[in-house]
Amino acid sequence: MRICAYGSTHPGQQRDHNEDVYLVDNDHGIFLVADGMGGHNAGEVASRMLANEVARQARNLGRTLRESQQDEATRRRYALQYIPQVIEEANRLIFAEARNNAARRGMGTTAVMFLPVGDEAYVCHVGDSRLYLLRDGELFQVTEDHSLVMRLFKQGQLEEHELDTHPHKNVITRCVGIQPDVEVDSLYLDLIPGDRFVLCSDGLSDMVSLDQLQELASSHSGQALVDACIRAANHAGGADNITVVIIEVEDDPGEEHAARLGMLQKVEFLQDIFLFADLNDQDCVKVNRILYEERYSARQRIIAKGDTGSEFYIVVDGTVGIWDGRVHLTSINAGGHFGEFALLEDQPRSADVWAQTDCVLLVIKRSDYLELVGREPVVAVKIYQAFLKHLADRVRDLSSRLSGG
Repeated sequence: MRICAYGSTHPGQQRDHNEDVYLVDNDHGIFLVADGMGGHNAGEVASRMLANEVARQARNLGRTLRESQQDEATRRRYALQYIPQVIEEANRLIFAEARNNAARRGMGTTAVMFLPVGDEAYVCHVGDSRLYLLRDGELFQVTEDHSLVMRLFKQGQLEEHELDTHPHKNVITRCVGIQPDVEVDSLYLDLIPGDRFVLCSDGLSDMVSLDQLQELASSHSGQALVDACIRAANHAGGADNITVVIIEVEDDPGEEHAARLGMLQKVEFLQDIFLFADLNDQDCVKVNRILYEERYSARQRIIAKGDTGSEFYIVVDGTVGIWDGRVHLTSINAGGHFGEFALLEDQPRSADVWAQTDCVLLVIKRSDYLELVGREPVVAVKIYQAFLKHLADRVRDLSSRLSGG
């Protein structure tokens, strides 16, 4: 795949200076938007320090990932562990600079960073700068703002329609450089030719609605899309600095890559599975970091009876069969699942599972699921509640059949 990116920044209509910074490094595949804050133009210092640190560190990290011979699961775990450290190191540098310079006390910056590696990408973000994905004419907000209103919404104190009109909508709960340490959210995405990503500061997202941005992204591309977004934000009032980076994923005719389930398809697919039915789009993106695709040929065994297993499987394509010895118990088609109790504890498998046709499965390992629980407790609670409901339904069904009801 080929990645082409374009970017620009503008002070807007109501600010006399610009504290936003962006990074577009097509040669090394590193892209960033940072929205600085702080008195005496210190916000620009913070955002520039972040961009410099990302440019310095991410080049080597990106090259290491692209040249890696590790399998997908190992490489992904490595990337999700080390890529956030780039922003964490920038946080330490910015905090130290602010502590040593009274004029820069309290300076900080948001961050949204995009690092493509082959047909996948890694995203790190802090604050309310956003990443959107346009695929098949549909625009989707990938990141979730670290803001006061989002926290209140997740606590049930605000309705969704209040998020854009609340008087404190621009109060953020995380920022790079304000504290000695910062929590960085990291995401994993699958790339498909034709994808178009929009990285932006809130100078765009506050001025241009999701529907307007989708219309712009559907009718423009490249630098023309960057310019159109900035014009639209300024036309709407340009209340803040405006920064936009567009990343376009193009097919490389000389490169072979396996067909993959796209991000939007995964979101829709997961929401049809009982465990994830109550998750919103951003929740499903978080779950995506622990999902792995596995492919099996017809008549290949997936699970052996008696083996200890810790994986939960979702059938994406094809059919698998469940067998007890030579007795065929059932078949599971696309959208079905098996092994969900392995997410609770390692236990011997109760049957053999074979691929009846060539098939594609999504797999979640219990260790990865427990890592997600630690990182995303709100998502974990939703999944546990769905699991308990599923278990209760099974118990009621069993009780009804035993009683002859």
